Amino acid sequence: MEVATGFVGGCNLQLLHRLKGSLMKLRLIAVIALFASTLGFAPAQAAESRVVTGVSAFVRVDLGYMVGWTLPADTKGITGYTVSSNTGVKCNANGGLTNKCVFPIASLGYVNTYTFTVVANTAAGSGPVSAASNAVKYASIPYAPQIPLAKITSDTSMDIAWVPDPNDGGAPLYGYKVNVWTSNANGDPTIAVFAAIALKTNISVTGLAPSTLYVINVASCNAYGCNSADKWAYISTTGPTGLSKLRPPRVISGGSATTTCWNAVLDGGNAASTGATFTKSTTACAATVVDPAKYPKIDPTATQMVSAPLATKFAQSVSFGGWSKTYSMKEWAATGGNNWFAYFFASSKTPTLGFTIEPVITSATPAVCRIDGRWVKFVAPGECVLNGSVGGDYVWLPSGVATSKFTIIP
Repeated sequence: MEVATGFVGGCNLQLLHRLKGSLMKLRLIAVIALFASTLGFAPAQAAESRVVTGVSAFVRVDLGYMVGWTLPADTKGITGYTVSSNTGVKCNANGGLTNKCVFPIASLGYVNTYTFTVVANTAAGSGPVSAASNAVKYASIPYAPQIPLAKITSDTSMDIAWVPDPNDGGAPLYGYKVNVWTSNANGDPTIAVFAAIALKTNISVTGLAPSTLYVINVASCNAYGCNSADKWAYISTTGPTGLSKLRPPRVISGGSATTTCWNAVLDGGNAASTGATFTKSTTACAATVVDPAKYPKIDPTATQMVSAPLATKFAQSVSFGGWSKTYSMKEWAATGGNNWFAYFFASSKTPTLGFTIEPVITSATPAVCRIDGRWVKFVAPGECVLNGSVGGDYVWLPSGVATSKFTIIP
């Protein structure tokens, strides 16, 4: 019996040691789980909860290469994010709730096409790599065409043609903006009589006044803006009194100090109504300056900076600026107010296009000031309170509301 009892006791002792070992393992696992939880990881969902989605990219000359993303489902323990371009250049964003990182233009350059991926960082390491963003490439406004040429086809009509620059700025042209104004005695544009987007390098204009001097301007346009380089052309219609008595300014352009001749403007294209070919050349410059085969391609739909709405749009800020603390009713009597349009800013406002999303400005004090088009009209002395915002589009989320206050005195 004693032997048997001793044998049983020995078995119980071994079992006890085994149980103690198992309990220690369970406690160790619990401690590891607690530690991982503190760092923001849960054993069953660590990888899944750290996935960054909706990575989007957008580039603009004044903003840089912007990369945004949708935050992971669980941001606890995330210390920041690392954004990597497909060329290996990185951008670091600190903070678990940060969802944007900006690469300066110079850090990536102006030539390559880029995509971006994002990983979430924690004290325990990096999470999974996100799917790649949409592809972006730096672009800007196109180069301007050469000075347009015009030919009078009747007392009230003209044909206009021009030679474009082959450089489209890195984005497809959606057309050429053609403007025609009457001219004053100084050669300055006055009344706009024609405005259109041409899809080829010539256009016909009708409905003009006889014996009138006109100013012509043609700009190349892409989604980032239009550029004419202020190259103007002047021509007078004929009529009962002949040509206009106004004398246009003499315009000389296109010279080069490294050549022995002026650059010619050749073969601007056939105008629609007459089939006339516009040619301006010199004996020293006999060759075509721009081969028509190198003209930029026109895509009438290429009016947006990105081809489709971004998966994750960017937040934008708005603000008022440029206002004085007080304005005098007497001083502003001639206009009755001040121009708010130039003193309101939004992230979506571009240097070349201005407001790409129409701003909404309201007066919270209509008895003191009211909105009339792009002007704040002064109604009575008192405090004027303005609220401003812009909506969203394919790149930007709607903004919050900015407020500006100033006092109107008698």
